[in-house]
Amino acid sequence: MGRGSMLILCIGNPLRGDDAFGFLVYRELRRKGVSAIYAGTAPENFIGKVDELKPAVVIVVDALLGGGSGVKVFKLSEVGEVSPATTHTLPLLTLFEAIGFDSSRVYVVGVPVENLDLGKPPSERIIAAAKVVAEALSKLARLGSPTELELLDEGFFIPRDI
Repeated sequence: MGRGSMLILCIGNPLRGDDAFGFLVYRELRRKGVSAIYAGTAPENFIGKVDELKPAVVIVVDALLGGGSGVKVFKLSEVGEVSPATTHTLPLLTLFEAIGFDSSRVYVVGVPVENLDLGKPPSERIIAAAKVVAEALSKLARLGSPTELELLDEGFFIPRDI
């Protein structure tokens, strides 16, 4: 990959209700021909791939714990180990620090979730949000590595009421 490249890392469990968010985004991206990695519920098993590929930017797509609505986009370096927390065990900051990857080049794109029950389907809100995020990320992928302004521009991910 190298300089100027973007890696999309999708995390989530399609068998746990709204935690399917990352998986749904991954599936939509693949349908659109956009390269992404699906890490399931164990991003620690794929962090070595980030180190190997050395992308300029990593976009992590994951369900977020806590209330609220809409698509959230934030720099990992600005929130660190604190909320909004994702639904997996190891903190993202810890994983990226372990390989020496600059957390200011990692963006998290997520949606607050409500239902994490095993065997339950994702809510309509999560399905709709996954389609919006996949479309936005596919546009960014066509443009090349996104700038910080593009990623953090609230208008880019459009609906706040998802």
